[in-house]
Amino acid sequence: MAFSLVPQNARELWKEWELRLLVLLSLFLQLTLVTQGYRRKSIYRYWIRIVVWTTYLSADSIATLTLGVLSNRLANIKETKGTIDAKSQITAFWAPFLLVHLGGPDTITAYALEDNELWLRQVARLCVQVGLACYIYFMALSGSTLSILAAGMILMGFIKYVERALCFYLASEGRLRDSMLSLPDFGPIYPRIMEQYALKKEEGYRVGIDEVMEVPAPEDLSVSLNSSRAGDEEKATTLIKAYELFKIFKLLFAGLILNSGDLAVSKRMFVNPAMDSVTAFRIVEIELGFMYDLLFTKAPLLNRAWGIVRWVINLSVPCAVLVFFSLQDRKDYPKVDIYITFLLICVAILLEIYSVLLAFSSDWVDHWRLQRPGGSTISSAVAFLQICRNPRWSNSVAQFSLLGLSIRKRNKIFSKYPKLAKLDEKLEKNFCVRYKEFKSNIKEWTFDHMRDTVKYLGENGGMKSVMTSLKLEAGVVLKKSNCGDLDWSVNDMEFEQSILIWHIATELWHHKDQDKMQAESPEHITDYKMSKLVSRYMLYLLVLHPSMLPTGIGVLRYEDTSVDAQKFFDDKLAVSSKKETRINPSVVKKWAQNLFKKEKHGHTRVEHCKKKHKSAASRDLCEVCHLLLQVGTQLPATKMRGGKSRSVLFDACHLASQLNKIEREDVGRKWNLIGEVWAKFLIYAACQSKGFEHSESLSRGGELISHVWLLMAHLGVAELVQTSEAQCITKLILN
Repeated sequence: MAFSLVPQNARELWKEWELRLLVLLSLFLQLTLVTQGYRRKSIYRYWIRIVVWTTYLSADSIATLTLGVLSNRLANIKETKGTIDAKSQITAFWAPFLLVHLGGPDTITAYALEDNELWLRQVARLCVQVGLACYIYFMALSGSTLSILAAGMILMGFIKYVERALCFYLASEGRLRDSMLSLPDFGPIYPRIMEQYALKKEEGYRVGIDEVMEVPAPEDLSVSLNSSRAGDEEKATTLIKAYELFKIFKLLFAGLILNSGDLAVSKRMFVNPAMDSVTAFRIVEIELGFMYDLLFTKAPLLNRAWGIVRWVINLSVPCAVLVFFSLQDRKDYPKVDIYITFLLICVAILLEIYSVLLAFSSDWVDHWRLQRPGGSTISSAVAFLQICRNPRWSNSVAQFSLLGLSIRKRNKIFSKYPKLAKLDEKLEKNFCVRYKEFKSNIKEWTFDHMRDTVKYLGENGGMKSVMTSLKLEAGVVLKKSNCGDLDWSVNDMEFEQSILIWHIATELWHHKDQDKMQAESPEHITDYKMSKLVSRYMLYLLVLHPSMLPTGIGVLRYEDTSVDAQKFFDDKLAVSSKKETRINPSVVKKWAQNLFKKEKHGHTRVEHCKKKHKSAASRDLCEVCHLLLQVGTQLPATKMRGGKSRSVLFDACHLASQLNKIEREDVGRKWNLIGEVWAKFLIYAACQSKGFEHSESLSRGGELISHVWLLMAHLGVAELVQTSEAQCITKLILN
């Protein structure tokens, strides 16, 4: 007798419950995907991305596997017994529900933009899976009492699966671009005009040419509302403006050009002093939400008349199946299978209801309601059902500190496995990311600087050399503040190098000046806080999403700087451990002793900071900054290190020492300068970024740089905004 690791009883139990467990697992994955898939656009947490990613990949695989197991089991029964008994027929009835699961929820079609490019693969899968479901139907259910019910569910599953494949196709890069392009206009036929010209010349006419400029009419962005049913008129006006602007500026996501007239209208709207920062960012927020729906959900199909038809079908079919299945004789079916069948039907109904409520609560339906007459019964009913409102994005700004990460490099997860060092570093970086809420004062500060930038560009050569002007603007800010000696940190190096140098210098002075800033004006306090926020956000982009910044070796430079910082801290720790004194321990020794024990939150002897930190990490970071500020920078760090290292740690210390010379008594002026530099960095990075990167960021909660990018486009500044030249119509003039 052959030895088996699995007992016979366990194998028989698994054989009996295998199909049931797989069906229930597929159902659970669908529930998770429907409820969590839509939340990822408004939640920045990594857990939601991991859950959605795992569920998205598993859902199709489990449903496909279950269909395969079901068809194989039924084929074996058919071959053995020659017919399918009632106990097997009810399991065959689960095949249409698995097809519904493969159709996916309305709230998520693609996890990433790359999934949309695989629409042909989805079409192939559609043919195979629908064919397999039909094979099971004709093999096991044809002529049975469940045949009509199964046919209805197969129809529902087929509709959902076709919708999914079609949405992949519509959101693919090529099809999306083609849908936004207008039909080509080749103008008049040149040979025909030349024939007319020659003919008139032979007849004795003096033929001339007259050119008429054809200027395309801009989109009408005016808003008209019916006040009796507009509700909150301000929100309704904002929504309509956002929708009209989205129809124009969605071309930027596909890398297409804009109409010069539309660009001018948009610019006038946002430059107008009546446009406040909160409204401006809300308009952009709605536009990005529309784009997310087009790329990652079934919105392109459901926001049409077809959406009503399919919701009627998808709600009426499972409800009818539930009624007829409840009324028919079920004595030949196992009770467990009956319960599972009822669960499949009820969950299918509930998920469709939830999808309808989500759709009714979307901005698409709100815009549709605003176009309807004020007393419309349908509009009122839809408004009553809007109970599933979700945020449009995470409304948060990521924060990442190089020095903060460096002092934490003590407890690595895979320290014993050198081959997993890169994975260890990646996890370490992700765990060190923090988030700040995107509040109204941040919006106001950012929007004011964006308007100043537009004004500066308008006064210095217009928009002909936008990127060149933006790159030089930070240097112009330094010169206007009589700080031309700092120009080396902006204009004489790569952009990502400037980000690293200014980030470290900002960190150093942020901790040094936190007590002094309490007596400063609210404006300078805002610059102080915003400088730190934008500094840490730009480093977050450089380290974790470098593709959103101008190309360079920022990641390599960051790695070298991080290693340099770690060596500096280790060196200080080693020196302090060897140094002995009979009076009192040195400041460095006390710092080193407390730095890695993390038992107390008080400082050793850092006189400049009297603040009691909330955590040991905050205290350690403050003391690290104090140590770096004590480093002498009389000799240039670039020449001392040569070409062996790309670290900019001590270049940043040199910049910090230069900033200290800016009117030592006027701390507010220094932070106003630092804030202006960071604002220019953010705007320049946003205008240099590509539409594809911003589309990709929508699926992970959104990014501040995406909002700045689109808002700058509304203000008339973006790399991909190329105004169309006015077209010329040429006519022959006879004298």
